[in-house]
Amino acid sequence: MTDPDENLPYQVEPKGDGFVVVDSEGNAIITSRTSANADQYAALLNQAYRRGYKAGFRNAKRPD
Repeated sequence: MTDPDENLPYQVEPKGDGFVVVDSEGNAIITSRTSANADQYAALLNQAYRRGYKAGFRNAKRPD
């Protein structure tokens, strides 16, 4: 079984003396000095992504 965090589009990576939130392509979204702040930003971004994905999927299934 795979780790569920592997499929999330936003991840936290250490960088220098801080942390950076990156997307699935490795683009930096935001940097933070603490891991707690970076983790919170990543969690919020992933939550927004999931909500948008689910809404888009439901809308695509509706007949015109």
